[in-house]
Amino acid sequence: MDLDIEKFFAGVMINGVVIETVGGTPQGGPLSPLLANILLNDLDKELEKRGHRFVRYADDCNIYVKSKRAGERGLWLVFVSFCRSG
Repeated sequence: MDLDIEKFFAGVMINGVVIETVGGTPQGGPLSPLLANILLNDLDKELEKRGHRFVRYADDCNIYVKSKRAGERGLWLVFVSFCRSG
């Protein structure tokens, strides 16, 4: 089986024209959900540890809170989690 791995990492389509990219995975690509799950696993653990209710599928996430202040703290937690992951 001849697998061209480069096709999974290159390009985005804008107005029907494919433009080459130098990094990342294309939105909707087969690797995108897998990589999101790997990257966000630590965030899931932290949200669970703090008792937050949340639903996440790949890079889509809803965190349910009872107040604006709790939402602000949850947003800060997400921000810090991304800063730690590089």
